[in-house]
Amino acid sequence: MTNAWDAAQFEALIQPLWDYLSVSDLPFPADVIFVFGCRDLAVPARASELYSDGYASRVLLTGSFGRMTRGVFEKEEALVFEDYLLKSGVPKEAILTEKVAANTLENVQFGMAMLKAHRIAVRSALLVGKNFLMRRGIATFAKQFQSIHVLACPPCGGICQALDRSTEAFAIRLVAEVERLDRYARQGDISRLPIPESVRAAVTRIRKKFDIATPVDIS
Repeated sequence: MTNAWDAAQFEALIQPLWDYLSVSDLPFPADVIFVFGCRDLAVPARASELYSDGYASRVLLTGSFGRMTRGVFEKEEALVFEDYLLKSGVPKEAILTEKVAANTLENVQFGMAMLKAHRIAVRSALLVGKNFLMRRGIATFAKQFQSIHVLACPPCGGICQALDRSTEAFAIRLVAEVERLDRYARQGDISRLPIPESVRAAVTRIRKKFDIATPVDIS
């Protein structure tokens, strides 16, 4: 998909999934900026911006290596993000870094355990991560830490800014994300979410277009 018409077709194909998955709230003063590791440096940039604007006095970074960062980053995602925040002016004493978590559930569980170990009471958090991971991040907190009020504050931008692989692979990744909402809810990892029929229909169209016959499991 390289010409303008193909780009428009691609966006039309995935737009229902993107609109559903990519939750974005207006930030509000919170106890912590909770940052999910990934390859996209727009994520720590957004966390730095929120800190500089005074929305929280602490930043929690969580993430080890993932499929998209192993062999790309020289050290764990959380440590790469820590370097970014320090270079952008966030003081080291404001940063907590958890570098073991290997998935979103562990990000939440291990990150909250670190905050508790440092005796930081958390009643509210601003979640910063890839746009299309925000709905699952919120659902994970809703299941694991129901008392904490969370807002999704991903980097600004749309599909073009978030595109981190080929268009086909990105479409398939969004399908995987929708399917994980069902699967992880059945496992008890996240709260069960209503998925609109328009989103399920878009999943079916993408599966048919790219001849996907089995569940997708990619990062």
